[in-house]
Amino acid sequence: MAKSFYTLIVVPHASPRLRKLKLPARVLHVLAGVGVLCFFVAVALGFSYIKMAFKAADYDKLQAENTDLKVQKRILEVATVKLGEKISNIENLFQQIQTLVEGDSQKRAKVNVRAVGGSKIDYPTAELLGSANLKDGIDLLRDRTAEMENQLMLFQEVAEKKATIRRSTPTIWPVKGSLTSQYGNRADPFNGEGEIHLGVDIGALFGTQVRAPADGKIIYAQRKAAYGNLIIVDHGNGFTTRLGHLSQFAVKAGQRVRKNDVIGYVGTSGRSTAPHLHYEVRINDRPVNPRNYLPRG
Repeated sequence: MAKSFYTLIVVPHASPRLRKLKLPARVLHVLAGVGVLCFFVAVALGFSYIKMAFKAADYDKLQAENTDLKVQKRILEVATVKLGEKISNIENLFQQIQTLVEGDSQKRAKVNVRAVGGSKIDYPTAELLGSANLKDGIDLLRDRTAEMENQLMLFQEVAEKKATIRRSTPTIWPVKGSLTSQYGNRADPFNGEGEIHLGVDIGALFGTQVRAPADGKIIYAQRKAAYGNLIIVDHGNGFTTRLGHLSQFAVKAGQRVRKNDVIGYVGTSGRSTAPHLHYEVRINDRPVNPRNYLPRG
């Protein structure tokens, strides 16, 4: 059987001579197969290179993100330490506030309480050692913050209650002047006989402003026998005050007043020898010595 050949004619540039290249068909088939194989190998290598390039890019991205996370973690650790220090300072401040709010009496009462405590949970040592990480630190700070928020709300309620009690307790002089008659037994200024004086007398010039000794509501503002022009203020919590011998009123019954508001003026109405203010403090309508509630001096 005769072999088949392929003849390739080559025309050189600028030459009249032709060159012929005679190749067997089998050789061309082999060359074609090798070419196809090389094509597929090149395509495979190309895909592999692209895949490797993507992986390298992902690796670089992950490495950059990892570096970023390390920086953020370090920043978070520093911030956590600083936050912990601030919380510790706030806790110290809370202790001072608690001492002020509770008062010395409650503080002394606490000393007499039997000191006991402890944890209800049996934590393994390995668990305690293994839990010393950033997440647990943040959780601890979160718990401490929530606890302080609750404690602060409690302090706020106690402080508001104490402030209300302070505002409704007669703790200021209703008029500036000197004590001309004390609370208790005294000689009647008109006939010299012994009597019980249910308040104190504060001497002042006629027309001097008389001020509310505490927050409250005016429940009486009119003339009443020996009291003369009388104002009664209900301060709540069982406290009432009476201010008598006024020359005129600056308030009327049903009106609410704040501590230090002007409610009347010094006079000599009723059973009085000279201008002054008759001042009573009562608890559950029982008279007590007003001197116990007036600032010294």
